[in-house]
Amino acid sequence: MRELPIPTENNGDADATEMARVWLGNGSCNVSLLLGMYEDAEECGVDELWAWGNILSDIAQHIANGFKQSHGWDETETMARLRKHFNAAIKERAPGLEGRYLDEH
Repeated sequence: MRELPIPTENNGDADATEMARVWLGNGSCNVSLLLGMYEDAEECGVDELWAWGNILSDIAQHIANGFKQSHGWDETETMARLRKHFNAAIKERAPGLEGRYLDEH
């Protein structure tokens, strides 16, 4: 298996939390998500879907920045292409993904 390293920016932060893992294996995309962290927290006041929207946006921006650094791609064009493919994939594939929620509480 090929695992990515934990970002060094998290070193020393006892509250650092892994929110998502994405694996390509056995012919499919497999995902583990920490759902409910905001909704289940007492006195949090953060809308869970707003938070996940921000997480997905951060991932897209990191992809665009990474391709700028590794391949010289324009960040604005990369973001536009990501949005295009993201919106097409949601329209084409959903509903249809299957999985199960594992409550580890």
